[in-house]
Amino acid sequence: MRTVPTLFAAVTLAVTAHPAVAAPLTPADLQQSVAPLVENKTLQAVSLGLIQSGKVVTAHAGSLSPATTTPPDDQTLYEIGSITKVFTGLLLADAVVRGEVTLDTTLASLLPTDVTLPDGDGERITLRMLATHTSGLPRIPPEIPSDDYRDPYATYGEPELWATLRRVKLDFPPGTKASYSNLAVGLLGTLLARNAGMTYPELLAKRIAQPLGMKDTVIGLRDDLRDRFPPAFTSTGAPCQPWEFKALAAAGGIRSTTADMIRFANAVLHPETTSLQKAIELAWSKQTLAASITGGGQALGWMLAGDGRTRWHNGMTGGFHAALFVNRELGLATLVLSNRSTPAGSQIAEALMRRAAGVPERPAPNRDRATVALSAEQLDRCTGTFRVSPQFALVFERRNEALFLTPTGQATDRLYAASPETFFSRRVAADIVFEFPADGGPATALTLKQSGRQVRALRE
Repeated sequence: MRTVPTLFAAVTLAVTAHPAVAAPLTPADLQQSVAPLVENKTLQAVSLGLIQSGKVVTAHAGSLSPATTTPPDDQTLYEIGSITKVFTGLLLADAVVRGEVTLDTTLASLLPTDVTLPDGDGERITLRMLATHTSGLPRIPPEIPSDDYRDPYATYGEPELWATLRRVKLDFPPGTKASYSNLAVGLLGTLLARNAGMTYPELLAKRIAQPLGMKDTVIGLRDDLRDRFPPAFTSTGAPCQPWEFKALAAAGGIRSTTADMIRFANAVLHPETTSLQKAIELAWSKQTLAASITGGGQALGWMLAGDGRTRWHNGMTGGFHAALFVNRELGLATLVLSNRSTPAGSQIAEALMRRAAGVPERPAPNRDRATVALSAEQLDRCTGTFRVSPQFALVFERRNEALFLTPTGQATDRLYAASPETFFSRRVAADIVFEFPADGGPATALTLKQSGRQVRALRE
């Protein structure tokens, strides 16, 4: 049996030290953690938050755009992308506490009467499966182009969602495997809202934002928030339009501020101080699943790090990135919000968590390695699925002007080009070398080089 390498593994954080071991971090410490990335333009504007020993520290760096020197602040509004899924998981838990549904309520029981999934799959998919990426539903609706990151969800409303479900083909039998799905969690939010007689933005406001005092956590922009919403930029620094959501808002449509997200993290750390205590505890609980998208397991919306204690989630839209880490045992939370779609924010949030816990930071591989700029056409030759083994594949996709990799069961990572054929990660020390045909077509195979080993994979 061939051993499958652990590639770009989801967070392996292990923070078991006592928080008293670590000196309290200051705003200057937080700013220093991102200073090189702001200087080399990996980040544009970035806001950071920390809860440590009961104290809140925030800091900000960079400017809102290259055309201004105005820095962000605690009230700057960012798209938080897939951290929205944590809020949707909490809304599910709240609905369970209210007695409106159970975790094992079936998809079919909440759908409109004229919407039926093929092969009776709606009777086999539960709300728990939707929240934990084990439903078998594909990552995104087939009708949404996978390589269009200009504003992919803006026109996808409930009519389009119901049409998708009437003809959807599952990637695997419900509950047997795990695969990240925006469609599943977006659908979950829409169903919870319909069942409560509200829209998802209304449900979010009434059941989470208002009880927790998160006045600036929204889906659509109010007029008074527009001046606090910064320009968006792709990973290469090109301007990018903000993302709008309709039926799949529950998967990635929330906008929020440092002040509000720190308030949320405090509520998760100390649920007994809120009216949502039972729901927060249920959402926090690790779920018993046949499979998980992370090695540490999953809760409702949350992913578990390798230590089994730290909950986390990150999110990236076309022009924003966000990351949130929470560890109750140590009373720690770290937050990074930025208006550039680079996954560097997740690495920063994890590094700050380690530092605040007194755990040695992991060295960043390839941090200073030179890159070359490639055209969209060159990147498109590298997209597709490359099969390493029957159970493990590498899925490459282009997002704007960058190449991203999602290995089976692991988090998505941005890759950097050392040449038209060779890409590397800044998360782990690994190279991907593509093999191209002489006729200029897409790559036919690749070689993964990591830890002195080489594994070849063919395009599927």
